[in-house]
Amino acid sequence: MLSSIYLTGGSAEPYPNPYADVSAPYADWRSLALNKLQSHGLKVVNPLEFAWSDFGLNEQAIDIIDLEKNIDERVQRSLDLIDQCDGLLANLNKPNYGTAMEIFYAYRHHKMVTVVGQTPFSPWVLSHSQARFADIEHALEYIIGEQSQSEPLFWALQYEALLAERYEELPKAGEPDYKFIGGEIPVLVVAPHATAYFRDGEFKEAEAFTGSMAALLNRLSGSHALISNYCCVADPLSYLETPFCRALVDIVKAGQIGFVLLLLGSPWKENPGLQIQFKDETTEQDFANRLKMELLTLEQASGINFDSKLGKLPFFINDELSVPTLMLRMHKRYRMPRLQTAYFSVLIKALSQYLYNIGVQLLRSQK
Repeated sequence: MLSSIYLTGGSAEPYPNPYADVSAPYADWRSLALNKLQSHGLKVVNPLEFAWSDFGLNEQAIDIIDLEKNIDERVQRSLDLIDQCDGLLANLNKPNYGTAMEIFYAYRHHKMVTVVGQTPFSPWVLSHSQARFADIEHALEYIIGEQSQSEPLFWALQYEALLAERYEELPKAGEPDYKFIGGEIPVLVVAPHATAYFRDGEFKEAEAFTGSMAALLNRLSGSHALISNYCCVADPLSYLETPFCRALVDIVKAGQIGFVLLLLGSPWKENPGLQIQFKDETTEQDFANRLKMELLTLEQASGINFDSKLGKLPFFINDELSVPTLMLRMHKRYRMPRLQTAYFSVLIKALSQYLYNIGVQLLRSQK
């Protein structure tokens, strides 16, 4: 689903509104984009909060080491923000190196790139964008029109393709092996096996599409999402002394999380279906029964107590953090959106509705 747009290019300069009176003040093009896109339900990421400075060449006034460190952090932050967005809107009326590189990065990572600028466009721009316009108004109308035509299935395929590049890659020095995506409701969706991992010294393959499903549920239901983002040297589901688990604890405490859903995959050799695991207590049974009802459009989901062989994490969240927790194990046929489109789409719709309802209920109880 086309739901978030990254803005790049130029600066907070006035942009002429062709429909306004000539005596009226110009509007900042970013503000114009923010207001119009948000009014149509799109999330807009404006990286000006991490604004670039025009660095001079006075070496006496610049600490080269600190400068390099700051630039590296800003670049990485920008790339992370682009990763989290579905599209990029670039204003090329005042081109710069950063904008060009962000366009190239976004296009190569399968984002929808829309540019605004003067014609004729450079062959590089033509080759790395899907749509090009001479004014901002037409560009915004195009993006809004594309919003209704994009499907969650397509978004999940894009996200998983990006994640698959890191399935078996260890994180770079200083980078975490997880990604947290904030939401609006007190529900956390966790995909600890979105990438490959090691357990008891044995390499385990990623449980494909659990990560993209968690990220997609963040967008559709407003839940928070915590996803393994690189190969984990220690299984986050089995070992509690990991950066992934420490991040989960911080998220639960800081975000007043009232419910956690763990997404896991099951292999072909197991019986095809959906399995809900929970702690045998009244609250958890209620959450499990509600999820079973939501999934009836697919099939009768089985419900069992937590399987301790799968790991310690669900017990820890439920008992130590005192947060009701369910674990949903999905057969691979539910995680094959290209070949089993209907199964994937219906499951995502059911889960997003379930999480949204839980989140609304929790918000009301917190007031």
